[in-house]
Amino acid sequence: MSGLPAFDALTLDVGGVFVVPDHHRLSSALAGVGVAADTTRFWDAHHLAMHAVDAEQAPAETFGTYVAAFTHHLGLRGEEGGRAAGCLEVLFGPAGLWTHPVPGSLDSLRALHAAGIPMAVVSNADGTVAELLAGAGICQVGPGPLVPVAAIVDSGTVGVAKPDPVIFGPALDALGTDPSRTLHVGDSVHYDVRGAQAAGMPAVHFDPGGLCPLADHPHVSSLADLLG
Repeated sequence: MSGLPAFDALTLDVGGVFVVPDHHRLSSALAGVGVAADTTRFWDAHHLAMHAVDAEQAPAETFGTYVAAFTHHLGLRGEEGGRAAGCLEVLFGPAGLWTHPVPGSLDSLRALHAAGIPMAVVSNADGTVAELLAGAGICQVGPGPLVPVAAIVDSGTVGVAKPDPVIFGPALDALGTDPSRTLHVGDSVHYDVRGAQAAGMPAVHFDPGGLCPLADHPHVSSLADLLG
């Protein structure tokens, strides 16, 4: 899209940009409590749930707001909705749920690397995001079989989470780039856009659903938009 700020390097969020909660595990968990869900609605429900998280400005790595909005937008109400929300809140606790690939993001990451753009990852997670990225065939720190990145900064490891701007420091140090020329890409206004802006970085909202009404920051519907 047009209107993106000029940048020398990128920092990238993980959840919502490269992966979302695994559709099979979600549907299996719901089936386990007698709820039949339309999996074709999972993508829209995810985007709408993240929009709700932004509106609520929910604390990092808490999923009550997300789960409530996700089940609501699946059309689950009343007692059935309560059973659905209860089983999903349990599912969101352990690691390993966010494994369903976002279409096109890995190919775009490879293209960004081929274009010579230095990159790092900054994620609110649980200390396992480097393992997740490697297991999904996405990236690793330094040389290797996957796309190389300068750093993978995981809030569960460093002890600080977006929107606290401190979390961007290790990525900026590893990249060696000026914050004002390092663009952050993430799927949350509250965590990603505001956190990066507080760190002196430009930010773009990864918003495939086109749900964000705010005009004070740019939006992209895919990572491919960064290559224009």
